[in-house]
Amino acid sequence: MSRLPVSSPVDTETYLALQGLLFAEARLLDNEQYEDWLDMLSDDVHYYMPMPVRYQRDEKENAARALDANIFNDYKDQLKLRVSRFRTGFVWAENPQNHLRHLVSNIEVFPGEIDSEWRVLSVVTVHRNRLDSEEHRMIVSRTDTWRTEGDQVKLAERNMVFNHAVIPDSNLNIFF
Repeated sequence: MSRLPVSSPVDTETYLALQGLLFAEARLLDNEQYEDWLDMLSDDVHYYMPMPVRYQRDEKENAARALDANIFNDYKDQLKLRVSRFRTGFVWAENPQNHLRHLVSNIEVFPGEIDSEWRVLSVVTVHRNRLDSEEHRMIVSRTDTWRTEGDQVKLAERNMVFNHAVIPDSNLNIFF
């Protein structure tokens, strides 16, 4: 078998292991196993998503951001609080339970700035069905930093960008 005339930024074993982590994370989120998901995060994790911003093509380079707002700007303590809030049973948007499905695609893995880190790009499509006719599809591009901590690889940073001109749902009580 001949080799393709392209190279990968990381070896196949590393790529498949990180891809497997993303798939496992999606399964945990779909099954509302939030405590197990929190265990996948480093203690200093930063979970960030700015508000969507649109520019004309010729404005983008020189545009001043009038409002530097974000949807998420959380660290682990805030993420734990969000999970605790879900567990109260009083989150109206989660009762009855939403049907969620995270589909992870377009995965690319690159070496990080230090030996024990990787930069992982992905796109996640979240299908959310609430009640009988309320259905939303949200697409988010993610740039992650995953790092080795002891004998585990943990999410250290997640920067997300909505691939929509406006936020496509009235509440975002989900994790991406």
